Amino acid sequence: MKREDILTLCHSNPDFIASYIEDFELRCKDLESQNIEFRERIHELESQVKFKDARIEALESQTIEFQARINELESLLNQNIQIHKKPPSTGTFIEKKPKTGSSRDGNNNCPGGQKGHPGSTLNKVEDPDEIIFHQLHKCKHCGRNIEESEVIGYKTRQEFNIVVMRNVTEHRAEIKKCPYCNCKNKADFPKSITKPVQYGITVLTIAIYLRNYQLIPYNRIKNLYEDIFGFKISSDTIIKAEKKLYHKLKGVTNHIKKQLIKEDVIHGDETGINVNGRGEQCHLISTKKYTYYFHHKSRGFKAMNKMGVLPKYRGILVHDFWKSYFKYKCEHALCNVHIQRELKNIYKIYKQEWAKEMSDLLYEIKEQADCARKLGTKIGEDTIKTFIEKYHLILMKGFEDNPPPEISKDDEAKRGIQAQSKARNLLDRLEKYEKEILRFATDLRVPFSNNQAERDLRMITIQQKISGDFRKPNGADVFCRIRGYISTLIKNKMPVISSLHSAIEDVPPLP
Repeated sequence: MKREDILTLCHSNPDFIASYIEDFELRCKDLESQNIEFRERIHELESQVKFKDARIEALESQTIEFQARINELESLLNQNIQIHKKPPSTGTFIEKKPKTGSSRDGNNNCPGGQKGHPGSTLNKVEDPDEIIFHQLHKCKHCGRNIEESEVIGYKTRQEFNIVVMRNVTEHRAEIKKCPYCNCKNKADFPKSITKPVQYGITVLTIAIYLRNYQLIPYNRIKNLYEDIFGFKISSDTIIKAEKKLYHKLKGVTNHIKKQLIKEDVIHGDETGINVNGRGEQCHLISTKKYTYYFHHKSRGFKAMNKMGVLPKYRGILVHDFWKSYFKYKCEHALCNVHIQRELKNIYKIYKQEWAKEMSDLLYEIKEQADCARKLGTKIGEDTIKTFIEKYHLILMKGFEDNPPPEISKDDEAKRGIQAQSKARNLLDRLEKYEKEILRFATDLRVPFSNNQAERDLRMITIQQKISGDFRKPNGADVFCRIRGYISTLIKNKMPVISSLHSAIEDVPPLP
């Protein structure tokens, strides 16, 4: 409606206009009240949305925490740590563990010796202990008697066997009466014959070998002697012989320590042992030629100093990331097999590609090092620079995937180092110890892993599984010294039984 029409209507019908205005005002009031209700409803909905947003945010943070916890538990499962330390003889049933994956590439080779391997078999000897002649009586062709015929040759076959028998030697010292002074005289027994009845050195030597190298418990050695040789030997007799040998081997142990100090590369490791119910440590320093075990209550710097090797050593020490090793002034090389395990777990659990790339790179460098070692050369400097550049690029990618944790006000007030993820911790180590990790490529004397030490130390763990605790600290000391000597003998291809025999009887042979 136009303005003129409204004015005309006002003049012609003012009552209509007044009622219309009144209705309009009422309508406005109704709209205002509705508007207030809508605003209150909107405010109520906004508060509900804020509450739900806060709830969602809290649930998301809980989800992140739960996922981190799940990853942590899965990593513990993947590590497959053996918790049960009791020997099988206790009768404890242990759940069978799943087979762990190997870091080695699979192949389609059949079981057993592969084509081209050196192999080993029995060879005939020129001077057999016994010869048995098998005679011919009749001709296999015509059946006539040929007993008186001349032998024109022999076809020989040799059978290797073991003679199981008891050998008792009686020593008789003459007693004579001097015809001149009427004095009774008695001949002297050998120095080793001190009792009316005693065990020979060979009996004690084999018992010590079975106990300290083959890891057979004392009671089973006792049963073995009774079943095979026909006489008994007590645990105390073996223990006394071990203690005697322990003191005889003191000089040899010092010799081994001096040789280890002269080596270019040595391997170090440690493992827990139980001594009378207490958790203690067995430390190891070894090479391809020497093995030195050392028992101590501590795992750290104090025990390593008491070993007497590392404080004087200035070569290259291969070990894991145990911090106590880094306190010594020698050069260090780190075990890359440990790193490979961590990289594999990170890739498997967190699906981070940088971990797989780093694993592949380390194996690629290892192949180059193995090839150069076979050829008697070194890896070229340009090749090493290329590997290092790849190493740094992968680290950058890893740090991008694993930024440092955000530090809240509550965390700032806490003491100590801020907790990080396992991936971030590994990245920090890869960055900090780059030189030590890649030393196997820059110095071909250094192996890729610390397998030498792990192989030498594995038998200590097996001994604990078979026999359980050492009853006394001295028992652990005796076992470590004798075991180290036998291991060194085998590494130097020296006869074990005859060397132990010489050590008990007189002076132990030096490797």
